[in-house]
Amino acid sequence: MPEIATSNEVNLLLAEARQNVSAVQGGDQSQNAAAFDLRQSKPISDGKLRGVSHLQEAFSRKLNESLSSYLRTTIEAKVNSVELASISGFLKDLSEPVYLAALRLPGLDSNVLLYAELPLVFQIVDLMLGGDGKEQPAERDLTEIEEEIFESAGRIICEELRAAWKPVLDTEVRFDRRQRKNQINSLIPASERLLLTNFEVTLNETPFKFTLALPGAVSTALLRNIVTEPVLVEPKNSQKNRARIQQLLGNCQYDTELILPSSTVFVRDLYSLQPGSIVVLNVRATDPIHLRVAGKNLFLATPVSCGPQRGAQIEKLLSIAPQKEKSK
Repeated sequence: MPEIATSNEVNLLLAEARQNVSAVQGGDQSQNAAAFDLRQSKPISDGKLRGVSHLQEAFSRKLNESLSSYLRTTIEAKVNSVELASISGFLKDLSEPVYLAALRLPGLDSNVLLYAELPLVFQIVDLMLGGDGKEQPAERDLTEIEEEIFESAGRIICEELRAAWKPVLDTEVRFDRRQRKNQINSLIPASERLLLTNFEVTLNETPFKFTLALPGAVSTALLRNIVTEPVLVEPKNSQKNRARIQQLLGNCQYDTELILPSSTVFVRDLYSLQPGSIVVLNVRATDPIHLRVAGKNLFLATPVSCGPQRGAQIEKLLSIAPQKEKSK
């Protein structure tokens, strides 16, 4: 029968356990617990960043087509860079008045920030109102009416962004509204890291800045589905090896022939052939003929004399790529 501990013995055991725990925790009492953000713990690989860049380049091409058609003028957007930044660092570089808008992604319960230089917004609004987009107003902020007019272009941006992201992230993108700098923290926490895609937008031959800022929830969803291609690292001594191979090939010799195209001859004509007879071939005297190297027709050439020797004057370089068979 097992022994049953008395209440005094239990109390002594508990007291001893408390002393042991205090000894373990009695180290550096100044250490404070800190929140750990898994999304910020690992750097993004170069392959993933290239994947995001390719995705955003597809978006810029789609945007160029749709906005140029909508504004009836040429607008060209291209990716300048993809980088990581803190939300505070991103906002710090933007001076008021500034145009910021939230693009809502209901499926991820998150927002993408859109930043555009005000002169670009003014030019687009002017074009939408029938102007030429070249006159710039005095330094001022947008009016409420101008903000509402620009939202039409914002919705086009959302449509093209959704179409470009669909292969890796099928989610709805809605234009929400313009946001003030002091309102951003209500959308994205101050501790959040952003994945920034910086574009250069050229309109009326003037370049402008345009940025999409992706918070962690959006960038993680994109990066999860981007398939990176393996990067082939060239060996350090590859250039030396290539030069050595070229040198060795330069000392090689290959059989070379100057070949006439095939022709047909009647058998009856062959019966009468004698030394000194001339056989007329189905080739014009002015046509170049094939110069064959190592069994491959590499050039078209014309026979010439080089003193006591025959030569070939090169007329054209031929392709040796295999020809695809035509489908019947």
